[in-house]
Amino acid sequence: MSYCTISQVSGVDRCTRGTACLCGHLHSEGKTHVGSGTLYHPPGFTGISSSSSGAQAARLVDMPFEARQPEPMQRSGAFDNPQYTEVTHNASSSITHYRRFAPNQPEVTQPFPTPPRDVRDHDDDRPNSIEPANFLESMFSLAWAEDQPNRARTPQAHGLIEPAEPDVDSDAPEEPDPVQSAMVGFLSLDRNVESNSLPFILQAYSAWMNIFLFEPLRVADIFRNDISHSYVLGEDYRQLMNLLAVTVYDVTRSSDYDPVNSPSSFMSEVILRRRLGEAGARVETSRDRDRRLAQDAMLKTCEFIAGLCNIGSLSRILSFMQFTAPIFRRACPGPLDELANLPALLVSMVAPLQFFSTFDVLLGALTGRPMFFRYAVNFSPELPEALFLLENGPGMRWKYGFPDRLLLTLGKMNGLYEDFGPNVPIQLVDELEEEIKRTQPIVSDMDSPVLAMGRMVVQECWILAALIYLYMGLCGASSTDARVAKVRTKFMRVLASVRPRRNVDSFLVFPMIILGLATNNWDERTTIQQRLLGVPECSRPGIFGNDFVRMLGHVWSKGSRVVWSDLRQACWEVSGM
Repeated sequence: MSYCTISQVSGVDRCTRGTACLCGHLHSEGKTHVGSGTLYHPPGFTGISSSSSGAQAARLVDMPFEARQPEPMQRSGAFDNPQYTEVTHNASSSITHYRRFAPNQPEVTQPFPTPPRDVRDHDDDRPNSIEPANFLESMFSLAWAEDQPNRARTPQAHGLIEPAEPDVDSDAPEEPDPVQSAMVGFLSLDRNVESNSLPFILQAYSAWMNIFLFEPLRVADIFRNDISHSYVLGEDYRQLMNLLAVTVYDVTRSSDYDPVNSPSSFMSEVILRRRLGEAGARVETSRDRDRRLAQDAMLKTCEFIAGLCNIGSLSRILSFMQFTAPIFRRACPGPLDELANLPALLVSMVAPLQFFSTFDVLLGALTGRPMFFRYAVNFSPELPEALFLLENGPGMRWKYGFPDRLLLTLGKMNGLYEDFGPNVPIQLVDELEEEIKRTQPIVSDMDSPVLAMGRMVVQECWILAALIYLYMGLCGASSTDARVAKVRTKFMRVLASVRPRRNVDSFLVFPMIILGLATNNWDERTTIQQRLLGVPECSRPGIFGNDFVRMLGHVWSKGSRVVWSDLRQACWEVSGM
């Protein structure tokens, strides 16, 4: 699927992708953008009103972390007042080479983040947050949820962490969750008051962040400020935020969440598609005003797409991104007749631009489909490469777990694959290979040893997956190629260094999909399949993660020798797109 950017100001159609464009087809149908006229209205759609005041939200902005004291909150009465449950996990793994940063390293300003995606517990009654005292240690728990239903022992040494026995008689008070404290802990409000919808939104997102983000504590304050600023924009935004919060709240409470029985996700999509459709039908004469119009229309699309990865299919996600794509391009900085610069989008401080471009690149690498847009990867004195090597760089490592610099490499690789297929010039291949091999996992000195090892495992697997993509995708090698076999062996060894556990495997789903293309041995394929199916989103039919498992099944059914083009065919067979 390809797009061109259309300048209705100058009346000149200007294509910026370099692949087949669909705009002529759109114009012949009298549409302004892909997907127009396809709104879905679920039965009984009604809005959710909110009477919360802007003054309440104003108290949230720029409040220092130390000034906030935890105050437990429940979902307000308007949302049936369900209760939260908590659990803890701890972890260990073994990787030795990585980049560490001292606390005094220069930092860059963090862009506003987007809510998280699909990482859940293996058990059916999922805990929605991790016990706060051990939050940092437990982000990469290596124990099954059923092995430790309530608690996990705090690590006593740097060795392997064993699951703790459940302590059902313990009456020790729970310590505050640092993410929840950063988001809502300082609020002291009557939980029976209707205007407490803002605290509910904040707490719902804090629970989701604990489960679905790679580095939740790193961006907790940024999430809080972003939600608070959005909350005072008006009743329409509050209605949409309430719907999104209801969805994330329900998703974090149970892996059996059924969007059919809880239509808040469909209501959110109706509102977002309406806003995007209205923006598509209106073009400002000034480029700056038109860009701001498009950015306003895209507000909360990143949260919706991220949440959709937990409850929706691959085809539904691709359909919504296709609908959003023309508005995204108008929202990007720079002229419309040039390629959008990926580094500039990541440092733009505009969450929808950061998320859409990042996810576009990831889906291109994971499905074999052309990206919705081609991106330039150009560094400059204002946007140096070193910016993406920082611990607190502008990329979305905090969300998915890949090194920030690696995403830019994947963006270049996607473009080259679209241009050359499996016949990329050898000089470019050598440069990309060196670029990937220079990439190192980034871990802070402030991370605990257990947490650092878990994060190294995930980042190392992303790097190895990029090498497999390089050899199979851009060089045309099959899964039996010696280079592929060497990387596959190392990948399997790294994967075997951590036992199958939710907190690691949920961040390894994407790299393991690429690993699956490189495997010929059925024992290895069975291992990968079991690790994937241990993540709830990958085991439930009709969900994004399960669609990728089905894609691997289609690829493996063709025989032992796999080539990269099999991935694109499998995506078509599973999603129809």
